[in-house]
Amino acid sequence: MRSAKMQIEEAVTAATAEAGTLVSCLGQPVVAYHVTAIMRETDAAHARAMQLALMRRSIEALVDDGLEDVEAEQFASQFRGRIGMTWELLHLSGRAPH
Repeated sequence: MRSAKMQIEEAVTAATAEAGTLVSCLGQPVVAYHVTAIMRETDAAHARAMQLALMRRSIEALVDDGLEDVEAEQFASQFRGRIGMTWELLHLSGRAPH
């Protein structure tokens, strides 16, 4: 059986797999810190709020790094989607439907 820490590490890796552009803007430790915090959050509403905050910060960083607003928004939206799907897999996969 895998430990919870290992599951979170795997989730962070999955969520950030195609985020090289963002990692180069914000830095790997910053991205990993925020995504790890989101993955550890058990309250869905709070996790979504954290994702939105990271998305806004990501857009700002990408624009500052030279991407157009629309491109930055698309990239950040895809990144947020991967984080959200991964969070759901991590937190909801063990729950039985009611």
